[in-house]
This record gives sequence, structure tokens and C-alpha cells, in this order.
Amino acid sequence: MAHLSSLLNKLQLDGIPNVAAKAAQYFDQINHRFSGSKVHSLNLAKQPVAIQLACESLSVEFNEAAGSALSALSLREYKKCTHDIRVALSLNKHITLEELDVRFGPPQGVIEYSRKLLDEFKQRFGATMPLSVSRHMNWADSAYVAGAFALVCKHFKKRVASKADILAIAAIKPKVYTNALAKLEEFGKVTLAEIDNGGDIFAKTPAKKRARETLADVGESRDSP
Repeated sequence: MAHLSSLLNKLQLDGIPNVAAKAAQYFDQINHRFSGSKVHSLNLAKQPVAIQLACESLSVEFNEAAGSALSALSLREYKKCTHDIRVALSLNKHITLEELDVRFGPPQGVIEYSRKLLDEFKQRFGATMPLSVSRHMNWADSAYVAGAFALVCKHFKKRVASKADILAIAAIKPKVYTNALAKLEEFGKVTLAEIDNGGDIFAKTPAKKRARETLADVGESRDSP
């Protein structure tokens, strides 16, 4: 595989301050963590993923499709490697509903109901534990946010994103994700039932506002990687 400097040049990132140095740091960490790894896809993805992590840490835009092409992996394989490397390096960042909205462009109402599900979950699950414990719970954990988004999409009967895509963007392990889904279903029954019964969120959103939001969402989706 080409050296990091060559990849940075191909990605047109070589002129951006600190990216090269940060990518080199991540590449060293990845090599150390996966020393002796015989997983072919991980070995192919190491350098592009190191550059991606560097870009993310510096708030620089990175094209995942270009990263997968340079690694000679499919986009799906590349995202899985990125997820595995994030977990190994403990780089699990907290995903937000806004990021999921921009990334996947879900139908109208999904984000609103995801937020409502998280609120119900926090209220009902929090009531089962001492106040001191509830106050220190990480209610914005990526597993809960991604799980709420996936459950709402499921109850909307819309396939917006695959499980692999959600795990990759949220950087969480499958078992953690599955446990979060179970808790959200148990303590978010009212919201999920409301979706199944048709809900009222569309009626509360003026038509003109919905049209403006839809146009804005389309523009963001086209601009996203």
C-alpha cells in the first residue's frame, strides 16, 4: 500500500495543517494494537482509517468512499474495519440524532419520535434506579441514540440504514447495541405504540414548515459523504 503521504495527496488532504502528523500518530497506534493481525481487510484499511480518524479529530471533512477505494475494500468492509479500529482504540464518540439525520436522511417524523423515545426512556428507566445513579447515567450514549433511531425507523416500517451502517457510524459493539435496543423497547413502549397507532406529530407540524425542512434535509443529504 502507498505511504501515508501519498494517500494524503490522493485525498487532497496533504496541504491541511496537522492532518499528516495526526494520521501518523493514529497509524502507529493501529499498528501497535493490531500487531501480527492476519485479518487481510484490517491490514488494507489501516492507513486510510488512520487518515480518517485524524480528520475527525481535527474537524476536517473526509470522504469515506475515497477511503474505501484506496484501501481496495468495499464501502461496507471499510466501514466495518473503521468500526473495529475505533473500538480497539477506545475512540467511541457520541453520535447525535442530528448527525444521523444528515447521514441517512430519514422520513419526516423519525428524528422527532427518536427524541421522544429517548425522553420517555430516560424518564421511565431513570425511575427504576436511585436518583444518585440516574444523575450519573450517560443518557446521550451512542448506543441509546442509535438504538432509538433504529427502533423508530423499524416502527415507521422504513429501512433507512442497515445495522452495519448504524454500528459503524455510532462506533458501538453489536452486543451493546442489542442490549440498548432491548432496554429502549422495554422502557419506551408508549412512544413506540404511538408510532404504531399513527401518531400526531405530522398534524402538529405546519405544511409550509415541513416543506422547508424537507428541502433543507435534501440539500444536506446531497452535501454529505
